Amino acid sequence: MTAFEAHNPWLRILDTDDSQPHYPWLGYAAGWNALQNGSAPIAERVSGPAVAGVFGQFQSQAAAMLGDYDYAHANYFGGLRRGDAAEYGITGVQPALPQLAALVEGRQVVMLNESHGHSNQRAANFLFVRELRKLGFTHLALETLGYDRVEGDGCRSSVLADENLPARGHAVRATGYYTNDPIYAELLRMALAEGYVPVAYDHTLPDPRSPQREQEQARNIACVLERDPDARIVVIGGGSHTSKQPGADGQPGMMGARLKALLSTEPLSIANYTVALQGLPDSPAATGYQNPTRDGPLAGQPYFADTAEGHYTVPGYDRVAFLPVPAARSPEAGWLRLGGWRVPAPAVPLACPKAPCLLEARRVGEGADAIPGDRCVIEAAGGTCTLFLAPGDYEAILLDAAGASSAASHRLAVAAGG
Repeated sequence: MTAFEAHNPWLRILDTDDSQPHYPWLGYAAGWNALQNGSAPIAERVSGPAVAGVFGQFQSQAAAMLGDYDYAHANYFGGLRRGDAAEYGITGVQPALPQLAALVEGRQVVMLNESHGHSNQRAANFLFVRELRKLGFTHLALETLGYDRVEGDGCRSSVLADENLPARGHAVRATGYYTNDPIYAELLRMALAEGYVPVAYDHTLPDPRSPQREQEQARNIACVLERDPDARIVVIGGGSHTSKQPGADGQPGMMGARLKALLSTEPLSIANYTVALQGLPDSPAATGYQNPTRDGPLAGQPYFADTAEGHYTVPGYDRVAFLPVPAARSPEAGWLRLGGWRVPAPAVPLACPKAPCLLEARRVGEGADAIPGDRCVIEAAGGTCTLFLAPGDYEAILLDAAGASSAASHRLAVAAGG
């Protein structure tokens, strides 16, 4: 890392210390200014094309955590996919949530993946997690949860570091890394309110890319069932961790494949894809997919796809959940309502004096380290942006690029109807 920073000093502006009070805002704002003034790294100016990619991934992950979803969705690992239904062999789509009951019958584990830069997948997982609670699932295992390592105990190699989380009921900066994204934090808040038991299962030492990490992740999840045979677990992991596909040359593969080998009942694994599918045959479901509803519990919902041979899937997964391309942040963006958990909040009369600014709102009574109910980036002086919040009382503040509050806070009352 020292050598890398010596060749690429711009990396220091993307402050990755998540213990800082305004993380990840200060690093993101510095990156935003670098993009505006032309000093951000491009392949011709740095040590290689991959370096510009590193900048883009860091900036996109920060953008997701700060509610700048348009930037994150457009830039994280090349942006969102587009394709024709015929290219996938898809003959139609159907809402996914009504199909869960049949899919999870007899299952003790359901695995969902997510993209670390595409928050609409976290919004879809919010809907999955809430529905699975209705179907009897009891534990929620999240890769993002901070953990403490326990040596010498095969069933406790990772334990929840934020031990006050279940009683407190909401995420703070120390809870996890990706829970800095308000959508992920709201998923956790909802899950705790609905009675889920949180499970920290990650294990990144000595090498986060090693097979040992995959094995320890699987073992930590399997141990929940060893301690409580009646438990039913929802697992959320990033990227391909949840794949059940065996590895090359007979190797065990990713966490999902290893967990399958440890359990007596096969886990169900669902992959989230955000794809602008064109050419779908006319149907109410296809209309809902291509023109997502603004209101109601199905806004931004995931869809399973059909083919001439049956259900569309890919190796390692039982189903693929296709997600509509998320609308830009505005009162019309139904996916940001999280199935009715949140509503567009009243306008906040705090105008940005000099871009960029960050508008965020925390529930009254929660500490400064609590993850806001929502936050968004303002990219023009004098502008503002729409917040999506669960009903309740909030304190909204506006931060400038240096992390200073540029105006007095504003008390915000959010009614159930918006």
